[in-house]
Amino acid sequence: MSRLRSFVIGVAALGGLGLLAVVFWPTAEQATIADLRFQTPRATLFTFLDCYGVADLSQAEIVRRMQIGRTFHLNDPATRDLALRDYRGPEDEGLVGYVFGSLAPVKDDLRIADDGQTAHTIASDDAGITRPVVLERTDAGWQIVLRRSVPESVQERLRNAGAEPATQEVDVPELPELPELPDRQ
Repeated sequence: MSRLRSFVIGVAALGGLGLLAVVFWPTAEQATIADLRFQTPRATLFTFLDCYGVADLSQAEIVRRMQIGRTFHLNDPATRDLALRDYRGPEDEGLVGYVFGSLAPVKDDLRIADDGQTAHTIASDDAGITRPVVLERTDAGWQIVLRRSVPESVQERLRNAGAEPATQEVDVPELPELPELPDRQ
């Protein structure tokens, strides 16, 4: 409640007891964000990671799984899409993966700097070199901005990779001939 403004609207005396009536109004920052999952930049990041089932995993476990090539599966696409400001559809999955890869391995070490409208994540010095993620405050809450979080050079490579034909010739070995089985009678 320390972030709420309060205004005294009246004091009345009732039977010798003083009654103070106080009404609380949220600050402008909190007033329009009804969905608690997106009320703060940290809540949005947690919600985003939770869509992939990693919010409750330790950072060390996430790194271990990444090192052995485990994949993380999207469990809640609708919520994930709400966490992203500029998600356009399947063509943006590479951008989403980049942001996930920027956040997940350093999730416990994230520091967030925000000016009330834009937030930038960085990791503590202990986490080493990290890639920042940008969030913006909207009427729906704080949302991750993919195109500001992924460097232009990476976006260009992802676009080019998506433009290349997905067909590739693959040598399929012929199956060996199997011997005839005797008839069972």
